[in-house]
Amino acid sequence: MRMPVLGTACLVAIATLVGCRTVDHPKSPVEIRAADNRAHGDWQKLDFHVGGLATWVAPDSVVVREEILTARRSQDDFGRPTVILQFDQNASTRMETISINRSSRPVAVLVDGEIIAAPILTTPVQETLVVTFGKGTGGATDADRLVEAAGGATSSSSESEPAEE
Repeated sequence: MRMPVLGTACLVAIATLVGCRTVDHPKSPVEIRAADNRAHGDWQKLDFHVGGLATWVAPDSVVVREEILTARRSQDDFGRPTVILQFDQNASTRMETISINRSSRPVAVLVDGEIIAAPILTTPVQETLVVTFGKGTGGATDADRLVEAAGGATSSSSESEPAEE
């Protein structure tokens, strides 16, 4: 009788390890990394889905917390919580490069190593990235968490921002 319980416990532990939402080695409290919906050599698969597809995250950061000049909470025209991140010159240059070279692919936004958003870059991004979250309480919580970790203010702004990511 104990064997099935023990076997189930092992399967749950394995599923938990495989279905992880955190990266193995976070570099900063807030990071932006290249992401994709297919496997790459040393990229880590995370339990986060973009368009119904699994997400793999690059091992290196494009932007880290220290390169974020401002982070402020807002809301888009549809009432969804957004976070507007403004980058320093070095991070702006890297964001522009990645947004051009990896157009129509996601970037992973990580807080304390956990992926909380993966916006798809459809236009070149330079000094500002707008990250849009879902309307549910989870979206508002993740938006506040990102702003707090990036050192910004979590109070919602009454002004609307573009819905683009």
